Amino acid sequence: MVRARLYPLASQVPNAQGVPVADTRILLLGNAGSEALNKILGKPGRTMTRIEDAEQFVKAAPDHDVVVLDAVPPPRTVADLCRELSALPDLVEVPILAITSTDDVEERIRLLEAGADDVMIRPIDERELDARVEALDLRHRRSKELRPSTLVAATRRPGRRLIALYSPKGGVGTTTVAVNVALAIGARMPDAVAVVDLTPMAGHVATHLDIKPKLTVGDLMRDSQGMISPEILRTTYLTKDARGIQVLAGSPGPSTAPLMSGEDATRTLEGLLTAVPNVVVDLGSHLDDRVVASLEAADDVVIVVTPDFPALKATYSFLEYLSEAGPRIAEPTIVVNEVYALQTLTPGDIENALGRRVAIRIPYDPLLYLRAANQGTPVFASAPTSQPARRYDQLAAILLGEDAPTAASESRRRGLAGIFGRS
Repeated sequence: MVRARLYPLASQVPNAQGVPVADTRILLLGNAGSEALNKILGKPGRTMTRIEDAEQFVKAAPDHDVVVLDAVPPPRTVADLCRELSALPDLVEVPILAITSTDDVEERIRLLEAGADDVMIRPIDERELDARVEALDLRHRRSKELRPSTLVAATRRPGRRLIALYSPKGGVGTTTVAVNVALAIGARMPDAVAVVDLTPMAGHVATHLDIKPKLTVGDLMRDSQGMISPEILRTTYLTKDARGIQVLAGSPGPSTAPLMSGEDATRTLEGLLTAVPNVVVDLGSHLDDRVVASLEAADDVVIVVTPDFPALKATYSFLEYLSEAGPRIAEPTIVVNEVYALQTLTPGDIENALGRRVAIRIPYDPLLYLRAANQGTPVFASAPTSQPARRYDQLAAILLGEDAPTAASESRRRGLAGIFGRS
């Protein structure tokens, strides 16, 4: 084991809140050929430890902020060790940086699917490595700040749960979150989950799951004048995907006609709950009677937001609408979908802007999401050990009441101007 020099003065540098920031603890699995990495990673403000034995490395990993896999002793491979580390409960939040000598895209995807948070290709650029490690460390620190704190209420219908996902701003990934959460719940409860596409403009749930439904929600609205029996819903209007999720697909194309009334939405969702015990509904971003009725009927409401001013402002305005004159709905669960490579807002910034606690954040990985979109296999299914998939699993646990809060939510001062200089 080789331990790099400690720089105690770096730990005295305060962060924006005036709290001293501890040294970043980095663990490197490498050998004599990793000396260059050893020097780069051992810069001031970091505690760098190099270990050559894989077993010792796994035991030491939970005590570090970032782990780097360079030289993995055979018979293990880098991907093998990524999977092993990702499977350990103590290492769920510890980011993994994998070093590879090939620029093959499929190899990088395999490492990401195995659980690596980032992949770098040799030869290593010193500044890029430095930036990647800083980003991973920041992600790790933020993950510790965002411990789940959402109070989960009992469902209104015994043994049945309706989860509504909505965003006041389009383009934030609401459908992606809805589909992956449905799969995460389905992994716990096989054949007991349906995902419903109630977005008004050519829904994309079916596309995300790569299914071709014969009938859609539009057909259901045309055919049903009253309640439809659970058996007819299951056998006629719901399409089962390869992973066991039932889907009520959205309209195949855009239309100027309203999708459904508020009464239609309530009737449809109540009917689906008699057919399937857990229903996840994607409401999109347009606010109308359909959305209001669905939110009022839901046991859990998930609001998806991205860390940028337009999305935060839209969400802030929607939360104000709810508190002042809006419908009575369940306390929203705030999910931050980190769709940007560079994160400029801290969890505290986002929570202060919205006046609400953030339940969980979903890290973005362009390679995994691009492959998921092109192949019709969501990240939770295609890369189950990846960081995004683990976060979807945690979100499912929160919504199902498996993840008990450690403390009650605290009230926070709302305001966007202090963050962006805008209002």
